[in-house]
Amino acid sequence: MKVKELIEILKKCDQEMPIATHANNHEYMSKTDIDSHGKCRVALLKSYGGDHVIIGNFSRKELNKPNWYIEKVLDGGDDLPDDWR
Repeated sequence: MKVKELIEILKKCDQEMPIATHANNHEYMSKTDIDSHGKCRVALLKSYGGDHVIIGNFSRKELNKPNWYIEKVLDGGDDLPDDWR
């Protein structure tokens, strides 16, 4: 994902919504020529702390349900499975 793509996605969001990030406790670079680490995603996160826009390399909706879960993918990519177990 490029900066300009992220900006376009975020322009469509509530501009007062807080941001959350997810990177599996590692640094993550969104390079189009490297697919082995997943994709940078943008989604609406529901949490006990309220709604957030989440940015990162998450690969499932149920990050820590019922505390944190993806309600809607915002990046236009494939939908996420509820869980991958």
